[in-house]
Amino acid sequence: MTDLTDMQNEAMEHAEHSRHAAESGDPMTLQVTLSIAVMAVIAAFIGALGETEASHTFVEKNDAVLSQAKASDTWGAYQAESIKRHIYDVGSAMSAPPDVVARLKGEADKYAKEQPDTQAQARQFEAQVVAYNEKAETHFARHHILTIAEGIVHVAVAGASIALLARRRSIWLTALALTAIGMIVAGVAYIA
Repeated sequence: MTDLTDMQNEAMEHAEHSRHAAESGDPMTLQVTLSIAVMAVIAAFIGALGETEASHTFVEKNDAVLSQAKASDTWGAYQAESIKRHIYDVGSAMSAPPDVVARLKGEADKYAKEQPDTQAQARQFEAQVVAYNEKAETHFARHHILTIAEGIVHVAVAGASIALLARRRSIWLTALALTAIGMIVAGVAYIA
């Protein structure tokens, strides 16, 4: 949260410079300082989007880990059911009184019926792991693209500042173009 607050403070600082520029009466100074303030807001917005995507990455990865733990637990239950079933099968196959054989066979059948449901549940948890990991990768890729977009806009802010100091309109126009490119790159994060 500190980074977001710092970005907001930076935008407010640029707006204050714009106010001073308006008082100076120089049109280029006013235009450039106003554009710097807008660029700073755009950079802050893109940065906030990037941090949101990073947070979503962690949430999805956490959900994947939890689903993997559930899958492992469910597979453990499946193996336990299998072992119990085999024990009851062996017990019923041994020479024993008919009532004991019937009871052991009943227990073996009970576990045999439970196993397909347990197996299906384990596979469902494994599918969730895959889905959560895919979502996490999407959010992480967006985060990287947004970080690049934010950097481009920060370079534009620096370029506009240099244009103001050097009194070069061409540098300022380049900074405006970089801002547009940064915004396009940010948009690509949600299209790709």
